[in-house]
Amino acid sequence: MTRRIRQLPARLAADIVTRCVRELAAATAIVFAALDEMARPLAAAWSDGPRPLTTEHLSSLQTHVFRQMDEQPTFSGAGYVLAEPALHDRPRYLEWWSRSPGHGYEPLILNLDPAAPDYYDYYSMEWFFAALAEQRRFVSGPLIDLPCSNSCILTFSTPVVVDGFLVGIAGADVSLAKLEAALLPPIRRLDAPAVLVNKERRVILSNDARWTTGEKLAPFGDGDEWQTQVGVTDDLGWRLAIAVD
Repeated sequence: MTRRIRQLPARLAADIVTRCVRELAAATAIVFAALDEMARPLAAAWSDGPRPLTTEHLSSLQTHVFRQMDEQPTFSGAGYVLAEPALHDRPRYLEWWSRSPGHGYEPLILNLDPAAPDYYDYYSMEWFFAALAEQRRFVSGPLIDLPCSNSCILTFSTPVVVDGFLVGIAGADVSLAKLEAALLPPIRRLDAPAVLVNKERRVILSNDARWTTGEKLAPFGDGDEWQTQVGVTDDLGWRLAIAVD
């Protein structure tokens, strides 16, 4: 992981920045570990069962989704999204569940008919395309989750690959408001204005009111208002940027 730390003020030692980065990366690792737990039974179903699968096979995996949602309070929704031609009875399909007001889970129903005016083309979504094109994990957002919670989320996805074939992804919509409990404290301990940004330089969160979630920053450059930028998760493109006071 490439990390660039310039000369910092005495109160902001490099080891404090390094600790902050480590804690931010650990918070994302917890989410991906949960998705890995969800991914294993889908991979096993593809390896051990008939190919292609059916929607009935996907329904039988609901318990694995519910278990992770029970254990991960930051998940506002989670499930599987299938690649073509992984299913026998549907060209495209998702088994996705959201938290319901009654403290249970309800299925997310989206129109997957290309001829429909409200067609949901998940192949065009970054979190799916990253798995399709490069078989790599991804985090999309922050964005407003209009179909489900109407709140600010990050969509995490991890590919489910068996013998080089992409079966689909295991994913979760993660509430940014709840994930802040893990992300914000280490940034606040920096004792300097700082932002956590995604690969598009959109602010995920900040310890300073000058920058708001979702705001896109100008390109970083030497001699600007940023005294240092540090890679948090190289494959996701997240960076911690610390501003000049």
